[in-house]
Amino acid sequence: MTNNQKSPSKARKGAAVVAEIRPYLLRSAHLRVLVQAVERAQRHLGDDDVLLEAGRHFGEKFASGAALERYLDDGDLHSHFFPWLLWDAELRDKHGELRGPLGQRMLQSARTGAEKQVLTALLQTPPTAFQVTGTNKLSCVLERLHDGRCFVIDEAVLRAVATKGEIYIARVLDLGDVFLLDAVHACAPMAARRGLIRVARRLEQEARPNRLVPLLLACVRGIDRATGQQMPWHASAGNLRQTHVFALPDVRATQQLLRAAVQKGELTAHSDRHFVVTSAQLGPAGATLRLTQDRLHAATTAGWQVAPLRDAVERHFGPVNYLLTLCCDLDALFDPAQRGRWDQEELQCLAQDWVDERLVNFHDTPHDWLGGATPRQAVRTALGRTQVQAWLRAMQRVSEVAGPRYRTALQRIWRELASV
Repeated sequence: MTNNQKSPSKARKGAAVVAEIRPYLLRSAHLRVLVQAVERAQRHLGDDDVLLEAGRHFGEKFASGAALERYLDDGDLHSHFFPWLLWDAELRDKHGELRGPLGQRMLQSARTGAEKQVLTALLQTPPTAFQVTGTNKLSCVLERLHDGRCFVIDEAVLRAVATKGEIYIARVLDLGDVFLLDAVHACAPMAARRGLIRVARRLEQEARPNRLVPLLLACVRGIDRATGQQMPWHASAGNLRQTHVFALPDVRATQQLLRAAVQKGELTAHSDRHFVVTSAQLGPAGATLRLTQDRLHAATTAGWQVAPLRDAVERHFGPVNYLLTLCCDLDALFDPAQRGRWDQEELQCLAQDWVDERLVNFHDTPHDWLGGATPRQAVRTALGRTQVQAWLRAMQRVSEVAGPRYRTALQRIWRELASV
């Protein structure tokens, strides 16, 4: 509803209420433009000017479009390269004359005014860093880090996957009264915020083609710092949850596969939409699966399990379409002072995923903090018993957020181990 539109309660009795259709027209035009743009990018991968600019961008030399395509496939770089090629790259003709990015040529063939507006915005909008500052059932708020401006995005996929605090390297199109989210090139945890603010501010003075790579490198550094941090009580634990998001073409078929895996003992069901992997045959033990409308979220806090988890979901619960991987740091679970900045439902999900992953097969899993022994072995000595008890007490801090079921589970584990 626009500012000058009357609410139904104030509208004159009997008068028709006019719906604002411009946002829908622009979103529809945006989708059409993106489909056409990706097709154009694929058709032109073998062009000499594209191969030359791709070589400069990646620091590689490509002899053909097929070689470039293989490079993109191997590195899963399509979501990074295609938007850059379409909206940022400085392509030149055979005489060296600047022709601009590939998408520039689409303006001439735009069929509607909405498509022309979207294309113009895409060609004027460079990538930068945004942080999710709030989400609800209607919209998501993104803060642009280099200047603090906030954008309210009404986008169903974003609402389904966004987590408060996480950072996106992305493009937000400003169409005056409507904001549209374009490519999300990468995601980073809150720990990357300070470094990305510095980089994003510096890049405001750089040419468009030179902005994306430094942002992606700063994003990687932020993830590395987050995964390198240690819990105050557990030297080998990570504090980053990574979540693969999959679109489900057939939700009912996926639900049937999940139920079948529960019956086989490969998954434990906490509800009809929340599952924990309990069999290594199905994937990384302890990883969590959640259904949200037509999306499947597969999450793990163990860095080495990220790639196997994606493979396992695609292998066992297909057909699924991989969308993206989100990173979210978990510092708020261990620092009560930070918890007030989080949506409580989301914080509880983070806590549940973290505890779930550590309690699966806990009794008989070797741990570095026990010198490679299992808790069942360790409790047979006085030192080991003290270490296990201290670890479970520390876990209680997180279980306070996760919920009563987890506090009960920890108490049961201690009773079982104490009787060994």
